[in-house]
Amino acid sequence: MTRIGGAGREPRKSMWAGETAVAGGVAVALLSLALLHVMGSGTLDPLTRTLSDYVFLPGGYTLLGLAGIALATASFVLSRGLRRGALPDAGPPAALLVSVAVALVLVGIFPTHDPRTTAGLVSTVHRAAGGWVLVMVPVAGWMVARRARSAPAWRAAAPAVAWCSGVAAVLCALFLLSLLPIVIGTSPGFPLLGGVQRVLYAVVMLVLVVTARATRLAVEHAPAPAALPSGVELRGAA
Repeated sequence: MTRIGGAGREPRKSMWAGETAVAGGVAVALLSLALLHVMGSGTLDPLTRTLSDYVFLPGGYTLLGLAGIALATASFVLSRGLRRGALPDAGPPAALLVSVAVALVLVGIFPTHDPRTTAGLVSTVHRAAGGWVLVMVPVAGWMVARRARSAPAWRAAAPAVAWCSGVAAVLCALFLLSLLPIVIGTSPGFPLLGGVQRVLYAVVMLVLVVTARATRLAVEHAPAPAALPSGVELRGAA
C-alpha cells in the first residue's frame, strides 16, 4: 500500500527555460552582426549591401557563422518548446522551425560569392538556405498563431505572434521581389536592398522571441494535474 499526501500543497507550476535560450541566441546574433557593421563602417553601405557581403571582412566568416548558429539554436529550442507547451498539432510548425535551424547552419557554412565574380554552387546553397529562412519563419509563426487561438493556454499570445508573422511575411515578399531584377540580370536591383533585408531579419528575430514568450506562458498556464487529497492511499503495491 502506498500513501500519498500529507502536506496537501498544490503541484508546482511547470517552467520552460527555452525562452531564455531563444532570447540569448537572438542576442548573440545581434551582437555578432553589430560587430560586423562596426568593422565594415566606411567600407560597406548597409543600405545597399546585404549582410552576406560582410563575409569578406576580416573575421566576417566567423561572425556570420556565429550569428547563423546562434539563430539555428534558437529555432531548434523553440521547435521543442511548441510540443512542451502542448500547442495543438504542433508537428508542422515544429518541423518548419527545425528546417529553419538546418538552413541557418547552411547559411553560416556556405558563404556568398564576391560581387565581382559569378555565383557558383556554394553561393547558390547560401542564397537558397537564406531564402528558406526568411520565408519559413513567418509561415511557422502564422501556423502557431492559428493553432494558438484554439488553446486556452496559448490564446492570449496569438494576436502578437500573428501580427509579427504578418509583418515579416510582407517584408519577405518585398525583399524577394526586389531580388528579381538581379536574378534576371537586367538591372542592378532595388537600391535599398540591404536596408530592407536588415529590417526583415530584425522582424524575423522578433517572431522567434515573441513565439518563445508565448510558449513559456503556455507552459506556465497549462492546467496542472489534479493533486490527490491529503491522505489518499493508492492500493496495488503492498
